[in-house]
Amino acid sequence: MNKIYKAAIIGGGSAGLLCAVELLSGENRLMGDNVVILERNDRTGKKLIATGNGQGNLSNAEINAENYSGEKHFVSAFLGQVKSVNPVLYLENIGIITEKDESGRIYPVSRQANSVLDIIRAYLANKDCTVKTGFKAVKIAEKDGLFTIAAENGEKIFAENVVLAAGGKAAKQFGTDGQGYSLATAFGHKLTTLFPSLVQLKTEKEPIKGLKGIKHNVKAALFDGGCFIKQASGDLLFTDYGVSGNAVFKISDKVSGLHSPVLKIDFLPDFTEERLSEILKDRLSKAYIPKTDILNGLVHKKLGENIVKRAGGDVQKIIKHIKSYEIKIVGTLGFDYAQTTKGGIDTADIAPDTYESRLQNGLYIVGEMLDVNGECGGYNLTFAFVSGITAAKSIKSKIKK
Repeated sequence: MNKIYKAAIIGGGSAGLLCAVELLSGENRLMGDNVVILERNDRTGKKLIATGNGQGNLSNAEINAENYSGEKHFVSAFLGQVKSVNPVLYLENIGIITEKDESGRIYPVSRQANSVLDIIRAYLANKDCTVKTGFKAVKIAEKDGLFTIAAENGEKIFAENVVLAAGGKAAKQFGTDGQGYSLATAFGHKLTTLFPSLVQLKTEKEPIKGLKGIKHNVKAALFDGGCFIKQASGDLLFTDYGVSGNAVFKISDKVSGLHSPVLKIDFLPDFTEERLSEILKDRLSKAYIPKTDILNGLVHKKLGENIVKRAGGDVQKIIKHIKSYEIKIVGTLGFDYAQTTKGGIDTADIAPDTYESRLQNGLYIVGEMLDVNGECGGYNLTFAFVSGITAAKSIKSKIKK
């Protein structure tokens, strides 16, 4: 006789792992042999250990609606769940001690994302949770309240509830190539347009020539021709193909689909044009400061030389380039380099309080698979954690009834 699990989680990433933790914890918890995680990779949590450049940016001290794109009522319901679940305290209760940096980003004290994964894996192993790696789910069927999950290799798993936590389309090196969406659309769910998010931008080469490796704290504004689209502050890094950094990541999801995207960079956001004019005029009066070095000490030396050259030495043009350095954007590095996916399964057919499908009882969809996208800074992991935990609470409540 085939084993029938109470809950099968497809995807052993951040949302799937925390869903399993909650299923096996607290009130109405399930026994370990009633829960199975089905992971297509050779191990779980591969993308989790890459977050925060390997340091594990798990959440943020300030979680607000403006940090997310998605249907506003669905996002509002999620924000209420953040307050009730308290993901930082939740993680600490299973042994993951955190701290916040000066920007409010939450990290493990060790600053090692793999230490977070080690503790989660150890917790699940202690609860005897079943984990099947190398299991690529390609089809799900439901009959009389029982789901049959078929793998690419022909193996089948049977479960009363299924949680789809297969991730989006970004960073396919972690096994998230968008294939998981088909498991949801087979039940009638709609897939919105997908865009790479938190991704580097490709730009025209001439304005950034010689600037590779220079990092600066900036205010970056995205325009489509003369139309303002979005603005963000943070670090910006020049590369051989264009620009990267937190300020770039925060606006990158808006680039796809624009006709004439332009990036305008303010390298000294704390200085007014009037103040800069005073400083530069004073420097020009000092014979020992060459005009080519007029920006030395204000911005990186090579960047300053680039700006002076681009402005032809004219002070007003120099100020303009410091406060609004224009670069044409020619594209992004795409899904292979993106950290997350903007778009996903339409949340109109997902119950916001439980993450259960409105189209199929017992089917839950969580994390990056859904059309909810967060900014850079721990916001997407927060959504993954909280949605996985909330879905698990719903499953436990349902089984108890």
